[in-house]
Amino acid sequence: KDEEVTQVRAKLIVDCTGHESRIVLKDDRMKSIPPGFQIAYGCLVKVDETDVSDTDFAGPYYKEAMTLFDYRTDHFPSDSNELSKAQKAPTFMYAMPLDSNRIFFEETSLVARPAVSFQECKDRCMTRLKHLGISVEDIEEEEYCYIPMGGPLPAKDQRVVGFGGAAAMVHPSTGYHICRAMMGAGSVAKVIREELNKSGSDYNPDRAAARAYNAIWSPSNIAQRNFAVFGGEFLMKQNVEGLRGFFDGFFKLPLPLWAGFLAGWPGLPNNENHENWWARLVFGLTFVSKLPVQVALDMLGSIAAYSITEGVPLPQSVTPLLGLPDGYDYKEKPVVVGDVAAKAEARKMIEASKVEDLVPVDFEEAMVREKVAV
Repeated sequence: KDEEVTQVRAKLIVDCTGHESRIVLKDDRMKSIPPGFQIAYGCLVKVDETDVSDTDFAGPYYKEAMTLFDYRTDHFPSDSNELSKAQKAPTFMYAMPLDSNRIFFEETSLVARPAVSFQECKDRCMTRLKHLGISVEDIEEEEYCYIPMGGPLPAKDQRVVGFGGAAAMVHPSTGYHICRAMMGAGSVAKVIREELNKSGSDYNPDRAAARAYNAIWSPSNIAQRNFAVFGGEFLMKQNVEGLRGFFDGFFKLPLPLWAGFLAGWPGLPNNENHENWWARLVFGLTFVSKLPVQVALDMLGSIAAYSITEGVPLPQSVTPLLGLPDGYDYKEKPVVVGDVAAKAEARKMIEASKVEDLVPVDFEEAMVREKVAV
């Protein structure tokens, strides 16, 4: 700041700056799909209920319940450009009544690549509310939600530990994150504390970072993520009819199955229905059986096409034949000694040299000399 450089020494850096971190390296050695984006415009509003006969409802939304995935498009005129866009790039309404006439509404694009614009989401939100006879008296707050989903995992063998979005912990199909980060924080903190408690030569920053990453992305958790990445890709290719069919089948599943998928992280409720290959296979087959025929056929075709184009990750997540993905286990690197005699000779010759200006000096001392020279 103001041309002043601040140096901070640390034994380990944990980066929580989000998915698009500039210091956490992404794994470019493994094939990965670019992230999709969840975009949402939300507003906390006061609804004018002057002419409302039944104040238990705001339009079709019951005030004692939250509404999720309202993919209706009847608020657009038939054959209009707006309707065509909403069918090809769907958004849904999320309604969360708070108290009295205060309700939070959010128009959300679940996942798309490229992202749906914020203005499009806002326009659709207001058009929907007007069509439903919900008169907005006042907008108290607005929310603009931008969530990258999927994308590459952090690179192995780096000393900066990403956490949260920086470690790609966002669910690739749903965008859920906070519950996953809270559940994962304990195990990461535990191994970091164990490593930082080591002193002197016993502390190894490479091992500390590797153990922290392995606490986030164990091989079994990576396999579960790979299954969800396919889900995100399938959702992105669906039009509004496809998404209606998808969620019609999804919520016909037993609650432990669909609820476990929404968050999908070790330790969270119902995750046992998704944390190994057999559970995921059962979930997938059961899910397909609940889908409308056209969506089910599309999913089966997409599974085949995805497995051909993307290779091992999806088949590996639902069969035991291909083992588990590589994790972040620390592997000690061989110590490269080099030619000890040559290095010792060079050190002696440098120390004996009369050309003092060329003798390597401490970095900070060199900076001071440079400033004095200027």
